Amino acid sequence: MLRGFVEVTVWDRDGKVVQRGRQEMRSFINNFLKILEALFRAGQGSATSTTLTDTSGSSKTVYAEWYTDAATLGGGTPMACNASSGDDSYGIVVGSGTVPLALDQYSLASKISHGTSSGQLSYGPMTFEDLGLDQTVSPPVYRMRLIRTFINLTSSAININEVGIVARNHWKNAGSVIIDVRYLIARDVLATTYTVPAGGGASVAITIEVEVG
Repeated sequence: MLRGFVEVTVWDRDGKVVQRGRQEMRSFINNFLKILEALFRAGQGSATSTTLTDTSGSSKTVYAEWYTDAATLGGGTPMACNASSGDDSYGIVVGSGTVPLALDQYSLASKISHGTSSGQLSYGPMTFEDLGLDQTVSPPVYRMRLIRTFINLTSSAININEVGIVARNHWKNAGSVIIDVRYLIARDVLATTYTVPAGGGASVAITIEVEVG
């Protein structure tokens, strides 16, 4: 069984935690299933592709693998989430929208962008934790976690109502970029509005776990 949990922690300008909550994910959408199916098909001796919808709403061909001949150098990432600081185009993203979840969604309802202007949050780098196998529960579960921190450098409080995971499909061939697509794979509307005070911040941790046995 595959499942996940979203944990949000909010602190004020003095570092005091003012809100904390955790809820089960209900969110993997069509794009996730499409890229997963393509990854299962990879290794057939030629480029393995699928079609999904990017964060702009456009239909795009993406690849689970890319083969090149011996004279060229190719490589890439089918489902990367390791965005760097300030890059709000992929990784964990947050928004203020409350539109209910639908399987064909391709973006947050109202994404909060990176920045220091009104209504923006400063996006930190993505980090990852391999939590390993937990045998203290029955059945045992294997867990991993994606984490991102957001700082409010504006003069007003900002509300977070939705959380998503955007992946990046990025391929190069002989040094030239041939594919660079961002696509939503998960979105959750939060049961609670999290209000990030001016000068404060928030962390979002998404834990994904698989039951063993």
